[in-house]
Parts: sequence; structure tokens; C-alpha cells
Amino acid sequence: MVLMCRRWNKKGGFTLLELMIVVAIIGIAAAVGIPNFVATKPLRQLKAASRDIFSELQRARARAVATYRAHRVVFDTNAETYQLFEGDQPRSADCSTWNAVDNVPNNLPSQVDFDSVTFSGGIAVFNVDGTASSGSVTLVNSRGQRYRVTLFWTGRMQLERL
Repeated sequence: MVLMCRRWNKKGGFTLLELMIVVAIIGIAAAVGIPNFVATKPLRQLKAASRDIFSELQRARARAVATYRAHRVVFDTNAETYQLFEGDQPRSADCSTWNAVDNVPNNLPSQVDFDSVTFSGGIAVFNVDGTASSGSVTLVNSRGQRYRVTLFWTGRMQLERL
């Protein structure tokens, strides 16, 4: 007796049941993940804004030392902006004219505000030797979370969550 083997032509692909299970898993992950992602947006914006201000202060200090011209960062609490300026006098902070380094001021994100700016006149000044005016900028988001960027007279900066 001869046995005949049948070969099944199995086509590649997924069954409807497998596809439905994958869609259900993706739906559950989205239902859990999207609300968490949206809830953390104010904190992410606050962190990004505080890092941006920290970076702008570092940039001002580096440019002051590199160009032998005083630089300053002006914080406008009413317009929620800050901008970097360069002095017109070499090796001096007593400048009569300050020129904007960038044409457009930096804006804070929509859910972030200045809580306090303790620099005299809202201006952080960097001298050609890297020293600076002391002060801090505190930012707050719509949920009341705060970050502070502190500038010491030595030119050292600190970023902290309050």
C-alpha cells in the first residue's frame, strides 16, 4: 500500500483573529499612553524653557569672553521674552549702545511664565573676564511647578527644580 502525502500550500499572512488581537493591544496602549503624555506637557515645556534660558546665559558668557565685549540678556516679563545683546565698547561694560545678537527675541512656551527675575532691571550682564551680575530667573508652568536658573557673580550657573 502506497501512502500519498498531501502538501498543503500554506500562504503567508495573518489570520483575522491575530489582527484583531494586535489592534486591541494597540488600542489599550493608546488609551493608557496618550492621557499620560498630554498630562506631562506643562512640565516638559517648563524644563525646556529653563534649559533654553540656561543655554542663553552660557552663550552670553562665552561670547563676552571670546569677543572682549560685554554681553547682556534682557528679560521682558510683560512680553514673556528674553534676548541677548552685545555692547559696543571693547573690554568694558559701560556701553552706550547695545546691539541685539539675534534679530528676534526668544519667547517662553504658552504654558510657562516668569515667576520672578531678580537681576537688576531684569538684565543679566556678562563682563569680558567671564564674571557676571548675580541674580536668578524663576519660571512657573500652568500647574504651579517651578524651575530656577541662578547666575552667580563668578559666571557660574545653576539650574534647579523647586
